[in-house]
Amino acid sequence: MPVFEMLLPGDHNKIVLDLLFDLAVWHAYVKLRMHTEDTLVLFDTATTVLGQSVQKFFKTTCKHYHTMELPHEYAARGRREAALATKQPPSLGKGKERSGPKFKSLNLSTYKFHALGDYPNTIRHFGTTDSFSTQLVSIF
Repeated sequence: MPVFEMLLPGDHNKIVLDLLFDLAVWHAYVKLRMHTEDTLVLFDTATTVLGQSVQKFFKTTCKHYHTMELPHEYAARGRREAALATKQPPSLGKGKERSGPKFKSLNLSTYKFHALGDYPNTIRHFGTTDSFSTQLVSIF
């Protein structure tokens, strides 16, 4: 993946490249339209490896870099706080001062990340995601 090569120094670069490869492999299994029991076993393994890669990235690379919210996120937060302040009754104290962009880190405690491990079993039980639809059916 030439775009990402040497993006970060030393060991962090290897961790990012390994993570990107594991994400690509996992994604390929997700998009595979015809699974066999062998591909599902490999998919289980790829999911385990992906989880280990993400943990390594989180524990090593994420801890090394101080990341902040983007300018548009900071501006949106300021607008939300200003709109909320206009709805609140005036307080006796001084107004809240903005201290700048907030620190942001990778959050692994989300449903999206937690649900990655459920994909292989979901495919075993219901088939691939292209074989069913959540679209409402009308009888008219």
